[in-house]
Amino acid sequence: MIQGGIEDGLYPRLTITLNSQSEPLKIKALLDSGFDGQVALPYVAADRFQLEAVRLADVTYANGEKTEEIICHGEILWHDEPRAIEIVLSDDEEPAIGTGMLEGCIVTMDFISDILTISKPA
Repeated sequence: MIQGGIEDGLYPRLTITLNSQSEPLKIKALLDSGFDGQVALPYVAADRFQLEAVRLADVTYANGEKTEEIICHGEILWHDEPRAIEIVLSDDEEPAIGTGMLEGCIVTMDFISDILTISKPA
């Protein structure tokens, strides 16, 4: 089970571990149900994490803005196992976890106790 929290009573966040060429790096990310990708990071992360661009993708943001963004391949620990992912680089400074990471998972957000849990079905 992966556990995070609900910050300020509104923002579900969890810490993920991104495997980089030098060492694993922990990143706090917003769980964004409006983002259907896997992970989004700010452009500055490409240098910091030594990410290599693999392609461009058309992206439509919640405000209707359409643009092309850089896609990189990466790996995170997900349920204590390495998982290959696609990372979208964007102008947004807040890292995000999208619904593409949640396939096959049970997500519970307790807004009373401020607890976020992501688990696999039994």
